[in-house]
Amino acid sequence: MSGPARSTRLVLAAALLLALAALAGCAAVQRQERRLWTADEFLRGRPDAPAAATLSVPPRDASPYLKAHLRDGTCVVLSEWTVAPDGREVSGQCRVFDAHRRQTSLAPCTVALDSVAIFETNVVGPSAGPVSALAVVSAASVVVTIACITNPKACFGSCPTFYADDGARSALQAEGFSASVAPSLEASDIDALWGARPAGRRLELLMRNEALETHVVRHADLLVVPRAAHERAFVTPEGEFFACGDIRSAARATGPEGDCTAALRAFDGAQRFSAADSLDLAAREEIALEFPPVAAGERWGLVIASRQTLLTTWLFYHALAALGDQAGAALAALERGDPAARARVSAVGDVLGGIELETRGADGVWRAAGWTRETGPLATDVRVVPLPDLAAGEPVALRLRLARGAWRLDWLALARLDRRCEPARVPPSRATRDGRPDEDALAALRDPARALTTWPGDDWTLAYDLPCAGDACELFLESRGYYLEWMREEWRRDENPGLAALLLTQPRAALRLLAPDYKRAEPELETAFWGSRYVRP
Repeated sequence: MSGPARSTRLVLAAALLLALAALAGCAAVQRQERRLWTADEFLRGRPDAPAAATLSVPPRDASPYLKAHLRDGTCVVLSEWTVAPDGREVSGQCRVFDAHRRQTSLAPCTVALDSVAIFETNVVGPSAGPVSALAVVSAASVVVTIACITNPKACFGSCPTFYADDGARSALQAEGFSASVAPSLEASDIDALWGARPAGRRLELLMRNEALETHVVRHADLLVVPRAAHERAFVTPEGEFFACGDIRSAARATGPEGDCTAALRAFDGAQRFSAADSLDLAAREEIALEFPPVAAGERWGLVIASRQTLLTTWLFYHALAALGDQAGAALAALERGDPAARARVSAVGDVLGGIELETRGADGVWRAAGWTRETGPLATDVRVVPLPDLAAGEPVALRLRLARGAWRLDWLALARLDRRCEPARVPPSRATRDGRPDEDALAALRDPARALTTWPGDDWTLAYDLPCAGDACELFLESRGYYLEWMREEWRRDENPGLAALLLTQPRAALRLLAPDYKRAEPELETAFWGSRYVRP
């Protein structure tokens, strides 16, 4: 996920929602009961049944707006809507918005149900008053697992996940565009497929939707870097690629807990992490690293294999809960791409921060040398952060600064940046679903003007034809798109406008205020989170 210009996925989203809520005005005080419907639910899963026996939509007078997310990314908000007698179409007065939520038309229209990914309704109570059409928000009213019941703010959430054969099993390799929580934030994301083991010149990736979210995938292409047998290739936070022939583990790594060299010596799943501070979620810790001396004239970088803990996930869900009924109006402003809102989104993310890298000079002074803020709590990604010139003949001393309890570190290594590389782009050559070719999905992923919309439990197998054998190339995944976060009904009982305002206006104070609550939840978060993935029936 590209670059230091991006905030972490979940904290960014929380700050966005909070900033937008401040702009939403009186719409935020409306009380609405929201419901989400699949297109199939309009026919109760029986497309061949008579309409009179199958229609299950709410009464139109109780739900004045019907919001349809189409599979091509368009959003249509219908008022005065009716369902055709055969249940195949919905008609009404339509406000049509493009993928960036710019209104493109206002006129009567008809929407075919097979073009719809999600319907949203807003059932309004007697005292609700006028309702903003775009403020209808996705709502997941059915709890999926016991884990979500017992700990709603640890429910599994994710962007698309990608699995590949690692030589022993199908293993999680990447998660796509984690910061793109709305159409206006659609972005590209690069992830190293470090553990993927292609079969000759062919790689298969399983792309899954494992959460209560809707994913709109613009493309999922491989970026392939040819390399020699003794080399590995890495991508920087800025998106540059380097082939590296000399990769050295740390001679010594020391954190607050003491020696942690063994945990950081190899990319092996043995991760080094710490508990969050009990008084301040932004409190920092330091990890000191020492490497063998390097030769003069060489350029080096620090390899960081990391993923976020669930701290940012918990903060994001806590912020959504605090917003409560304001979340719809906030998301509507975000979908409109309000520039004033987007200008105020960095506060919480900046306070929590990323992984900062420092070098120690000959004078003993530590100086900033770079940083990375790879987004997402699911897949461990591998980045290289280029370093300034290092003194030859002396042990290399580096230091990491990061928020306590915010990161899981798997591997830290010094890599010589031998040459810059230009990767070859390889789109999928085949897409299958349930063992059958899906030409429409393949066309959507290969056509820049289209997108593939996925529903919880969906999965596709994507096959790629490689320009080199698997052991002669480094593989990266570039995914592009956005996703729609569903509002869990269980969160709404914790609505707290004061906390929402504090997160926006005084993020440091908010992270101190929330520290005790997080510490109580922290021991069970991982178990609850991973145990609540959406399982396809």
